[in-house]
Amino acid sequence: MKNFFYLSFPVIMLSLFCCNKQQKQSGGLEKVDNASYINPFINTANDHGQTDVAAAVPFGMVKPAPDTSPMAHSGYDYTANEILGFSNTRFSGVGCRGVGGNLRILPYVISGNDSIPNSVTFSKENEVAQAGYYSVTLHNGIKTQLSATRQVAFHQYTFPKSEKSGFTIDLASSYAGHISDEYKINNGIISGKITSVNVCRKGAYTFYFAIHSNQETSQITKSGSKLILEFSTKKNQDILLRCALSVVDENSAINNLKNTNALQFNKVKTQAFDAWNSLLNTVKIETKNDSLKQLFYTHLYHATQSPFIINDDNGGYRGSDGELYKSNTPYYHGWSIWDTFRTKLPLFSLLYPEKYQDMLLSLKHLYKQGKPDWATEKEPFLTIRTEHSMVILLDAYRKGVLPFDLNEVYDELKEEAKHLPFKSPDNVLESSFDLWALSQIAHILEKNEDAQEYKNQAFEYKTLWKDKFLVMDDNSDIMHGDGLYEGTLWQYRWFVPFDIQGIQTMMGGKDEFEKQLDYFFNNELFNIGNQPDIQVPYLYNYTNSPWKTQALIHKLLNEKTNNWYGTHEKFKTPIVKKIFTATPDGFIKEMDDDAGTMSSWFLWSSMGMYPIFPGSTEVALTAPQFNKITIKTNSKPLEITTLKKGLNNIYIQKVTWNNKIVNSSIIDFNTISKGGVLHFELGDKPNKQWGKQN
Repeated sequence: MKNFFYLSFPVIMLSLFCCNKQQKQSGGLEKVDNASYINPFINTANDHGQTDVAAAVPFGMVKPAPDTSPMAHSGYDYTANEILGFSNTRFSGVGCRGVGGNLRILPYVISGNDSIPNSVTFSKENEVAQAGYYSVTLHNGIKTQLSATRQVAFHQYTFPKSEKSGFTIDLASSYAGHISDEYKINNGIISGKITSVNVCRKGAYTFYFAIHSNQETSQITKSGSKLILEFSTKKNQDILLRCALSVVDENSAINNLKNTNALQFNKVKTQAFDAWNSLLNTVKIETKNDSLKQLFYTHLYHATQSPFIINDDNGGYRGSDGELYKSNTPYYHGWSIWDTFRTKLPLFSLLYPEKYQDMLLSLKHLYKQGKPDWATEKEPFLTIRTEHSMVILLDAYRKGVLPFDLNEVYDELKEEAKHLPFKSPDNVLESSFDLWALSQIAHILEKNEDAQEYKNQAFEYKTLWKDKFLVMDDNSDIMHGDGLYEGTLWQYRWFVPFDIQGIQTMMGGKDEFEKQLDYFFNNELFNIGNQPDIQVPYLYNYTNSPWKTQALIHKLLNEKTNNWYGTHEKFKTPIVKKIFTATPDGFIKEMDDDAGTMSSWFLWSSMGMYPIFPGSTEVALTAPQFNKITIKTNSKPLEITTLKKGLNNIYIQKVTWNNKIVNSSIIDFNTISKGGVLHFELGDKPNKQWGKQN
């Protein structure tokens, strides 16, 4: 019988990432390969980001990568030296126990009567990872290489000579939990269906697969949950396995497999790299610091791992209700909006507005399917959570990228509003933000009575805020205090982006607001490792001292800091390290990337901007980290340039937009997104007059 099953892994050392970035095209023009700066090992060590080394394409559905022992949330832990196999699904940068890890494949060679192993060891120096490719030579002598198209994983294994070699395919492998599997073998293709537990045990997902090998097997057997494919291999024999996925049905998975019959591994590897290069070349950064380039482009790489495009080439897909649909545009699934609404999705509106419009159309279709906050029992693929979609729809409308009329989902939004939680102080603040967004949507749609009603409900937050957040004491620095989800009262108190002036007034005015911000940061109460307060360093832009934001962001990006908080506890001693580094422990401990949320925080901040108030077009300014940034837009490029006048250029002295003076520390998104030149003059001392709020 013939099988086709795929795993491809190149492994590269961290010191090799800055090669071949510039090539000459015809005419002598310089082509910059920004994808060469991607270092997939960044943030993969232990609990420092929960990203992975998957050999995938941008927004790809299939993500082949090693599952190690010990295993991290995305399957791979850089500190491990043992591999359980190479699975084909995962969700980068999520918590709980992660999600994915399906169809784990382990190549083996054995001699005599030895049993088939459950894992194999390897050495780090034999491991390579780059954009769209992973490779490792295992201690059993098998070289593994991985790459992928959007729906098909390519696993290429180079075997030593052996009379007993092959693969195991674990049909029950799953990070969050296995529910059921079905399979059959026909014409050399293993095909079937997998149902697994979704992240945090919220719902379940079902997808279909088809696996084929270019080498005829001598035997296929089953032991427990594992299929065993046996071969007799010659020395240096390559065996290519392809693993195709579909959310439609088994035949669709087989068709997706057959559509790649003519593709060779090296061609797939090249195409994957080119796809990343095309995506990343939207942004050109100029700096002599290659480590900073690695950080920037790797974080952009992490941000564009999800959501996943899940429809087949003919447009077919299943919805969260289990029904079949068809879309003429890419259909995205795999949401984590509770995290990404803060940074990543607003970033897409600037860097990838056309792709973002397809995502928004997918979100509209999700509402029509009956969108829950987390997941249904009939999800077509991995997903996380979708709270704060109201804010995202309003944000997209105001930025001119919403591709449909808000009337089309207004009834669904109203229904969603009925079920917003108000059980804890963080619930009240976050749900009030949603209600504020809905009031703005109602106003846009000229539903004035609704607008006023939702606005009134939103501003009822003040009663709770005065009770829980106005006067802070020793109980205000307790993780999960007062039933908070993840954080302290100190960290949550600032999350009223729609009414910053309101909380300033309740505190006693702008000056008192600034003093309490000073106390918050001077006493190291800030938690960069989680989302509830990641906007707070930018709140000085709403005071008379925006220079304090500039100093803070410089410190957070460039210096060692004391970090006291994990996801669920305050540490007895702080973690003292630089927060963002181009290393496997690139974040601090327990700092999940949260589907690209924290990567996007870094991207915005390093470009000198931050979307402080999703649902509005307000963008806070700070000092850029680069000499020049050029962003492609649909019209003329957006250029962010800097002129440095001191040794420690962290403070804004002057800002111009197309040569006109900008005196505000807040700029409008709709101004810069159309292209032009945003110019910063930086110095080593704060200009305490620039950007003051009158």
